[in-house]
Amino acid sequence: MTPKEKQMQKDNEIKTDDELLMQFFDAARQDIPDNGFTRQVMRSLPRRAQRMNRIWTLTCVAIGAAILLLFDGLGELREVAGKVVGDVLGYFSLIGSTGIAPSVVLGSAAVLGLVWLYNVLSIQR
Repeated sequence: MTPKEKQMQKDNEIKTDDELLMQFFDAARQDIPDNGFTRQVMRSLPRRAQRMNRIWTLTCVAIGAAILLLFDGLGELREVAGKVVGDVLGYFSLIGSTGIAPSVVLGSAAVLGLVWLYNVLSIQR
């Protein structure tokens, strides 16, 4: 195969959007020397603002946890989780009486789970 044919074959391949974007931007890429600029910018950032941000975040988390404990939020969460589990178990107990075979429901759930997993994994690539 000649180099021209190889290039034509490469150009005819189906590419994802990410590959097309990378190809587009690679053609116009310019490397600019940093000369320590990034280090200077990071040093000049105000440390006090960073500390205040962390303190504020910890304060809000502590207040949220205190409110959760003070108003018995854990009991409420436990109650809601119990109701959800009970509803799911109740739904599965009704499957046999509706004429739908439990194996069909479980098979459908397995297929949906596999499709979801495929979508999640393909997004991460």
